[in-house]
Amino acid sequence: MSKYIWIILAAGLILRLILSSFTFHPDIQVFDLAGQILKGGHLLNFYDYLYTLPLDDQIIKNFPPFSLNYPPLTYILLGGSSLIFTAITPTQIHSDFLFNTRNILGNMFLFLHLLALKLPLLFFDLGCAVLLFKFFDDFKTKLLAFTIWMFNPLTLYATFMMGQYDIIPTFFTIASLYMVKGGKESGLRNIYLAAILLGIGAAFKIYPFLFLIPLASLTKSFYVRSKIIALGLAPYLLTIFPFLPSFGFRSNALLANQLSKSFYPQIPVSGGESIILFLAALTFFYLICLKISDQKNLWQYYFVVILLFFIFTHAHPQWFLWLTPFLIIEVIVGRFRNILATTTAFFSWFMLLFFFDQSLTIGLFAPINPQVYQGKDLWQLMGISLDINFFRSILHTLFVGAAFYFTYRYFPKKLSTVSS
Repeated sequence: MSKYIWIILAAGLILRLILSSFTFHPDIQVFDLAGQILKGGHLLNFYDYLYTLPLDDQIIKNFPPFSLNYPPLTYILLGGSSLIFTAITPTQIHSDFLFNTRNILGNMFLFLHLLALKLPLLFFDLGCAVLLFKFFDDFKTKLLAFTIWMFNPLTLYATFMMGQYDIIPTFFTIASLYMVKGGKESGLRNIYLAAILLGIGAAFKIYPFLFLIPLASLTKSFYVRSKIIALGLAPYLLTIFPFLPSFGFRSNALLANQLSKSFYPQIPVSGGESIILFLAALTFFYLICLKISDQKNLWQYYFVVILLFFIFTHAHPQWFLWLTPFLIIEVIVGRFRNILATTTAFFSWFMLLFFFDQSLTIGLFAPINPQVYQGKDLWQLMGISLDINFFRSILHTLFVGAAFYFTYRYFPKKLSTVSS
């Protein structure tokens, strides 16, 4: 392995460790809480535990029952790992982190605790870097992909500043692409494995299901396509099945809100009926995909699908990590010819951060500057009054313009010769 790889890896790791230790977003607390619930022996009744507590319990005051709204595998993995990695944290520090965060801002043990909570995400992050490295053939492009991933702001922000776990389904999505990157010689077995990998990713966040139809389109047999879909659904169904009797799970976590947000943009066709734009665009694209068989361009089909999602969705900032691997592949494959569109998309994402809650920007640095904890946002500090929704709309529109460009650029141009 080239010495450059080691230099890039070392620099990237140091940057990640620093950001992990000195930045904090409240969303990460629920994974720490999950570890404590699991420690108490609440596994299959995990989602119902909070409902059993009295209303004056300090847990309920800080974490209402609807706080547990992710799929079970998320809490089992991250909650379980938190028990291991945060074992060094003193009991009082651990308690204050969950229930009285302001008291420990600036405390050295808080830095260690934050690092411990985010450390499991590092393994998936490095896995993404390795898979992107292996995705390309010649060493220069391998090194470029590895370098961009190690220093791309979206990964650093979402994973090591916010502490969000979107890196996990992102890893399994890239892994599914890697399984079939070799073209026809990769074989049907690898396509089946790719479907399973998407299913595992969906067991954390449901969006990888969007890629199952493009993956199934690589084959012609209805039976094989059905098997691919079934294999993709299986990991998700197996992981949620034991929790279906749970009222808390059915109420808060069974139906993910990521895709439902995409259904908001509609065109009314009568008083009670509308055309759901995302569903219409996705159906159209799927029908095109089912006429195509090109494993080497599978990343393009994934790319278009996720672009359609973001076009019609008011997305959380960390969700843009789902898009990042495809933008990196596009930059390298396109030899930077479409860098203006990539820059436009990144600019819109970055600026949108400042139109969310301040905990996503200035507030992240509360561990080293307690004064910014739950304080004023950037615009308030600058004394500027803005129409937040208007500027959000402007920035999202800029992103949509770039997304339309990429959709046009990578939309399948050639249909297969299979008869209709």
